[in-house]
Amino acid sequence: MEAFENRAVWPGWETVRFIGRGSYGIVYEIRREVLGATERAALKLIPIPQSEQELEALFALGYDWDAVTAILRSRMESIVGEYSLMRSLGGTANIVNCDDYLCIPHADGTGWDILIKMELLTPLPQVVERCPSEAQVVQIAKDLCEALKLCRRHNVIHRDIKPENIFLSGNGAYKLGDFGVATVVSGSAARAVTGAYNYMAPEVYHDQPYSYPADIY
Repeated sequence: MEAFENRAVWPGWETVRFIGRGSYGIVYEIRREVLGATERAALKLIPIPQSEQELEALFALGYDWDAVTAILRSRMESIVGEYSLMRSLGGTANIVNCDDYLCIPHADGTGWDILIKMELLTPLPQVVERCPSEAQVVQIAKDLCEALKLCRRHNVIHRDIKPENIFLSGNGAYKLGDFGVATVVSGSAARAVTGAYNYMAPEVYHDQPYSYPADIY
């Protein structure tokens, strides 16, 4: 963990603490002092490749250096695309706001560290009890519906709506985040089994064409 912490550095900010680790990224809290006031944000570090073992596995499959580099670059560009997508949806009450990103090449030329700076929020499982109140359920539903309306306006299907990807802001708004497997559709349905099985719409699970209603499910 310490090696990653040393790489989770945003210019002008201090890395304060480790927050958590997801499927692809590691999240830290960062802060800075401006005119006597403390500003806080979240910093997501996504290493590409994820580990030395992943790199070794690609070479073991017979890929040469150029092919491995192309695979890693494609993955990096896909994640940067997620950032761009969240930027286009950001600035609203119910989508997690991303401020900026950096792509830092590894010194040995084997990949990148992607750093994404975003607003500091609290994941839903940390703030909602096992049996939430009716008022909480109604507020979460209303806020998520607003987020999905915006996604629909931009032809986006999130495809991974679950408690871990819903966050609470300091002013009490629930926000949708982590667009890592989101897709943009235009005039045609998506068809890829992706997301968390426990929250997956039946048409997605059964590998059938699906569209925006899959998020509503």
